[in-house]
Parts: sequence; structure tokens; C-alpha cells
Amino acid sequence: MSRKQQALAALAAGAIGATALGLAPTLAAAAPEDAAEAAIQTGVRITEVESSGGTPGDWIELFNGSDAPADLSGFAVRDAEDDHVHVLPEGTVVAPGAYLVLDELSGGAGDFDFGLGKADSVRLFDPSGALVDSVSWTEHAVTTLGLHPDGGWLPTAEPTKGAANVFAESGTPGDGVRLNEIDSSPADWVELVNTGETAVDLAGFELRDNSDDHRWQFPAGASIAAGAMLVVDERSAGVANGVAGTFGEAIGIGSADRIRLFDPAGAQIDDSGAWEGHAEIDGDAALATLARCPDGVGDFGLAKPTPAAANVCVDDDGGDGETPTIETQPWAGPAETRVLDASAMFLEDSSGLDAQQTADGVVLWAVDNGEGRFWKLRAQSDGSVAFADGWEQGKRARFAKDAENPAAKGPDTEGITVAGDGLIYLASERDNSAKGVNFNSVLQIDPEAPGPDVVASREWDLTAQLPQVSANLGIEAVEWVADADLAGSLRDERTGTAYDPADYPLHGDGLFFVAVEDGGQVFAFALNSDGTAQRIAQLDPGMPAVMALDYDRTLGGLWAVCDDGCHGTAAFLELGPLDDGEAAAAADGAAALSPATVTHYARPAGLPDTNNEGFATAPGSLVADGTRPAWWFTDGVRPAALRAGALFADTEQPGGTPEGAADGAEGAADGAADGAGAAADADGGAGASNGSSAAGDASGAARGAGSGSNAGAATGAPGAEPLARTGGDDDPMVLFVVSVLVVAGAAMMVFSRRRRAD
Repeated sequence: MSRKQQALAALAAGAIGATALGLAPTLAAAAPEDAAEAAIQTGVRITEVESSGGTPGDWIELFNGSDAPADLSGFAVRDAEDDHVHVLPEGTVVAPGAYLVLDELSGGAGDFDFGLGKADSVRLFDPSGALVDSVSWTEHAVTTLGLHPDGGWLPTAEPTKGAANVFAESGTPGDGVRLNEIDSSPADWVELVNTGETAVDLAGFELRDNSDDHRWQFPAGASIAAGAMLVVDERSAGVANGVAGTFGEAIGIGSADRIRLFDPAGAQIDDSGAWEGHAEIDGDAALATLARCPDGVGDFGLAKPTPAAANVCVDDDGGDGETPTIETQPWAGPAETRVLDASAMFLEDSSGLDAQQTADGVVLWAVDNGEGRFWKLRAQSDGSVAFADGWEQGKRARFAKDAENPAAKGPDTEGITVAGDGLIYLASERDNSAKGVNFNSVLQIDPEAPGPDVVASREWDLTAQLPQVSANLGIEAVEWVADADLAGSLRDERTGTAYDPADYPLHGDGLFFVAVEDGGQVFAFALNSDGTAQRIAQLDPGMPAVMALDYDRTLGGLWAVCDDGCHGTAAFLELGPLDDGEAAAAADGAAALSPATVTHYARPAGLPDTNNEGFATAPGSLVADGTRPAWWFTDGVRPAALRAGALFADTEQPGGTPEGAADGAEGAADGAADGAGAAADADGGAGASNGSSAAGDASGAARGAGSGSNAGAATGAPGAEPLARTGGDDDPMVLFVVSVLVVAGAAMMVFSRRRRAD
């Protein structure tokens, strides 16, 4: 997705209501110069229809509910046929609060000469041909069909030609069902709400857009509980234009359209009203819908997508106010970044990255969300990459259901990770064949399977266990983390205690973290071998959106990265272990969030503020000249999608030593004792190969102190910052003393160890 996050746009100042400044779709009453708009502004509507031989014949009633006369000269009335038309004569003016009745009489001034059928419509057009108002039905009303004060159409208790409509005191069982929210782009879905006190059988209820030829009915067995909301999306099965089919086959909601709801008798019971232009916030249709606030009442206006949840309409004063500022530290590495794909290597929907340490070196995996294509690249210590042999075209991931259908568009793969089993796991927020449907899933892919298409060997649907968000704002990233790095460091929301891998015998040897774009939430899941998934924990990176995840084994923490919606900010989360107080809180179920120490970092100064959706850090084996590579992947550009930067190699996790750090320190001590300035003995070398962030020599330790790193972080002192600061604001004398102490301490460690060995 090439766009700014919905959560950030929802907070941005300047978001406005549906009738203000043109950022929202223009509803039928928004443009004063337009004749149709003027008519609606003056309150002229169709209010009652006789379609079955009244007196005399069929008739149509219009009402001016405004406090000013309405000049309807040149307005036209049609039924369902465009060639059945009657133009109101010059001088046709309806007084305030007055009715105008058009009778089926041949040649009478102001009357029409065509009849209304059993299944028909009445449509009112302005002199320019724009639709002003309409009503449709599928059966004659026993009496007449009238506009109810709440906006729906119902059979009247008796005809009231030229007077206020009268309805029976008890309405139909569907009276409480209302259209509540509509998305016309990028998805097509309609939300209903039952405002009544009893459940409603929806079988035979019908949705139409602005054309009576586009009709979708609820199937037998469909119902909506009292107070409940129900979403009809492109894949919803029912009766499409008279035959079994999906909503998407019957109705494609357009940029200039309307949605209407009919009961099984063909009476219109609700109407969204017409709009011109897709709903947008900050120019992005994915951020907006049309909805009623409060739910079930009022006119439709600009809103944020909340399918099957309470509507959140945008106020005229800008909605939720200013975007909160995220306090950041400088990037923990050099400011420079560089483009790796000066000529096009990838497609236009670049999304996810993940680095893998293999026996043959470091592999960088990349995935595109447009068609599920992923690539394998070889990475070097300077950050440069090249396609692995035979991977120039990548491979395409497929849903199992599409195994025999190569034309299917495939998963919307937003994230990629490699697990301990060596298999690839892809995060998909929807099926590209049904982009309006919220479908958050993880696919297991064997990268060694022959291409060009690879069918998922296992899939996990996480939709029901994640927040309900718009189909385009779901899972953006996935990252596998080994149990060895997690045991005791997460608060398990299922057990109320610290996470214990033994509680999940089918999950393998690690958990999968997924990030939901809308709201920036991160969740940990056990993906079981039987196809089930269990949500373990929730983390809060403190950002409005998260587009990428990366577990940094060198630092022992999880990176969560935002895109241009929050200027490329990255959060580093240190996950544990839980202290006594946190464990007690877990046992008491005191908090839903799993505790984490979170530190925010600004993007490197040399990284453009663009829609970066992928991020990965290199393992310690690629450390060179005091840094190790980091990569960013930008959606919507080609070339220049993949950029390389770096992290300082001497940046450490505080409060302990990351994986391999003890060996690395021992190697540094050996190097200092031998005066070689490098990790000369086998222990030190092993520490480096295992991904230690500690320098392999004494001079590296001194450089770490001298470059502005925090002394507490360098020595693993409790209470130090999650990552070392960068910059030159530390006292030079203090740094010199620290450097000397580091070298001396390292030498003492080696001499002591060797003396014990002797």
C-alpha cells in the first residue's frame, strides 16, 4: 500500500466533515450552484407514491420542507424507464411546507402520462439531468408507499395525497434495521445496524446501489441480532440479480453512487443518499468511509473505517486534533544510506524484509504485496546485495485454495520472516482477489520448492483474533522469534503468567509477532501444526502505525518501524525478563499488555521520509569497520526501493549481554593481552561468529566508548538505556578513563583465565 497510515491521518488536524472544503465526498446537498443541490437544500423530496390505480390513476407526491419557495421549472420525473419522462412546466413553484401532486392524466398541466408498475421507480431530475431523489419498489403497496420521518420508505396506513403521511403504529419487523456505514474505495462493503430490540430475519432483504438493475438479496437464514452490526462485503453470498451469487457480483459501489435497503415486500426502508466522489481523508480513500453518527441515525458523513464496530465520524473542526509528537533519540548508526537497486530489481509494491544467517553467509529475503512475489538475495558486510542464483525473477506465493487457479491474484503479502525450521512465513492482510475483505493470515512457504509459483503448505487465519480494521489496514509485518529468546520475557494473556513454551506443544520452537497497521499494535502468536493459532501477548511500540518488524538477536530486542506517517520512527522493544513485580501483575491479570522497555529512534538523516514498509538488521557476522548493515524497503517506487544503512556494532542491550557477548568480551580481553588489537584466540572468534555486539578487540571497546556510547550500556550496567546514545556530548576525560578501564579489565580476565587453566 502506497499511503500514510489511517491511524495517523485520523489524528491529523484539518480532517473535515463530509460537506466541508471538498476533502470528503460531496453529498447531494453540497454545491449551491447545482440545481439539484439547490432543490435538496430547499427540502424538496418525493414523499408518497401510488403505483396501483389510485384516484385518478397513479400519482406522485413531492414536498417542500424548507422555509423558501422551490422553483422546479424544468425538473423531470421518470419511472424506471428513461424514455418515460415528464418535464415540469415553466413556473412550477412549490411554496414552503406545501405539496405538489402529479397525477397520471394525459396532457394535464403538470401531470404525467405514463403509469407506474408493480416493480418500478420514481426518479426526480434537475434541468441538467442530475438525479435529485428516487424511490424504487418490487411490489405494489397495499395502500401507498410513503417516506417515513426516519428516512426510510414504508407502506402507509392510508393514502394521504397532498398531506402528511400516516403510518401504522407498529412497523414491520425490519423497521429497526438501518444502513450504517459504506466503503466505496478501495473496498466495497456495507454495514447494517439493528437499532431495534429484537433480532430481525434478513432473508429477502435487498441492497441496491443507484441502479435498480444492481440488486443483492440476503439468503435464507441470514439475521441480525438486536443492537448488532453486520457487514456485507464483496464475498458475501446471497442472491445476485436473481441468481445465487456474491455481493461483489451484483454491486460495485462507485465514486458517484448511493446504497438503498429494501424489505422483502420491495418497500424501501433506508437510503444513504447520493454522493459524488469516493470518501477521502488527506486525499486517501483507504482512510475514509461514509457513516452515520451516532450509529443508525442522522445523515451520512465522512468517517474513519470501523467495520462491525461503532462509527467514528470526522468533525468539522478536524476530528481528533493534533498528531502527538514522538520523542526520539538519534539513529544508532551512521546518518548515510544508499540505494542498492539503481536499476529496477523489484516490483512496485515492495513490502517486507528479513535477514537470515546461513552456513553460506547472510541471506536477505524480500517480498512484494502486489502478487505475493518474494526474492532471495546474498548480503555482504557493506550492505550490498545480489540475487541468489536463479532468484532474479523470484517466486510467487499462492493460497492453497488457488493451487489449480494460476489466474487468481493471490495473497497481499505485506511481511516476510524465516523461522527456525528454515521455511518462509508470509503475512497477508487480504486476498488480492477480494481486496475489500479483511483477511489477516500467515502462510508457510517452502523456499526450496520449484517455482515460479509456490503453494502454501500451511495457512493460519488470524482475523478473528486481531482488531477489526479496514481490509487495507491489517497485518503489515511478521517476525519469528525463538523461544530461547522469549521464555519468561512475555506476559502470556492466556495463562496470566510468564510465557512458557511448554504450554503450547504444537507451536514449534518460537512465536510469530505480527503488526497491525491501524493503531500500531503488535501481537505474538503460537502457530500450531494443526492449523490453529493462539494469541499469546500484545505489545505497544507507542506509535500510531507499524509497517515492519525485525528481531535483532545482536541487541536482544524487537524493532518496530513506522513509515512516512510518523517520519520513519523506529521503536526498539526490550522484552524482559519479567521482574518480580511484573510477574505478580501477570499472575493477577493486572494488565493486558506485555511489559517492554521502549526506546524510539529517528530514521537516519540520509534516509528519505517515504513509505518504507520493510526493515531488517544484519547479524553480527557482517560487522565491519565498527558497523553492521540495516536495510529499508520502500513501497510504490521502482527503482530505488531498497536502501542500505547501518547500526553501530558497539551498540549494546543494557542490563545484560546479548547472545555471544560473553564470548566476544573474552575475545576482546585476549586481544588486549596479546597486544594484537584483535580477537586472536578461539573463544573470541567464536563470540564474533555467534553474533556478538561486543567488539572483538580492545581498540574496538575503546572506540565504542570514545564514539559517545553510554558506559552503562557498554558494561551491561543495570538501568542503562536500551540502546547506546550517539553523538559527542560525553565528557572526553570520562570516556578516556572508561577506555583504559575496559582494556585493563579485559587483560585481567584473560590472565586470570589462563592462570586457572594452568
